[in-house]
Amino acid sequence: MVIFSTITLWDMALVAASFILGGMVKGALGFGLPLTTMALLPFFVPIDAALAVNVVVLFLTNIAQFLQMGQMRDTARRFAPVLWGIAIGVPLGALMITSFSDSLLMLALGAVVVAFSGLSLGKVNLFIAPARERGAGWAAGILGGAVGAMTTVGGPLFVMYLLGLQTDRREFLSALSLFFILSAVLISGAFVLVGVFTAERLFLSAIALPAAIAGMWLGNLMVARVPAQKFRALVLAVLLCLGLNLIWRGVTGG
Repeated sequence: MVIFSTITLWDMALVAASFILGGMVKGALGFGLPLTTMALLPFFVPIDAALAVNVVVLFLTNIAQFLQMGQMRDTARRFAPVLWGIAIGVPLGALMITSFSDSLLMLALGAVVVAFSGLSLGKVNLFIAPARERGAGWAAGILGGAVGAMTTVGGPLFVMYLLGLQTDRREFLSALSLFFILSAVLISGAFVLVGVFTAERLFLSAIALPAAIAGMWLGNLMVARVPAQKFRALVLAVLLCLGLNLIWRGVTGG
């Protein structure tokens, strides 16, 4: 059955399932929703549709997490270079969306997923000296903003930056949520300008949001029952396989 002009009930079910899984990852790890969903969605919806749905859910699911951490002012002050970098990087990435084909975007997305998963599975320990925090923050913001605009998956760059600073969990989640919120606001504005949003895609976002929230609830329950390290390793292994598949599809044009 076709809903609107392009969306079927099967599409709706697959989108909901993808966001339940992405929400579970975010609920368990504190991040990873767009990384998971963007590794799955391009298999059954156009990549620009996947980008549009993801950015709406990205914004709304991170507001509550940011407020819950209760470190709004301190987070904004310390990570101002990252925020300014995002403001520069997102427009640059948005300009490149219409310049690249779906195949090239799949290659870029697959490369980000594989790099993040491979480094995490390899337990590569990053360290950023205090003297280099601001400079690294600008770089992380610009690169993360650009990659985020092209793929909605700027998270790995932000995560690696925060891990390099060895932030505690509360500051980590507060900063990451703020980066995602600002990225989503700017990316949404850019997507409006380049015509990525349509009624069909906003409709899919309305389906994806409650699915993501339900997944986050399940992820919180799961992490209490399954050792966090085992769950993290399983998620990273699956993402690595999906990322490699995306790269293959980008190379072959499939």
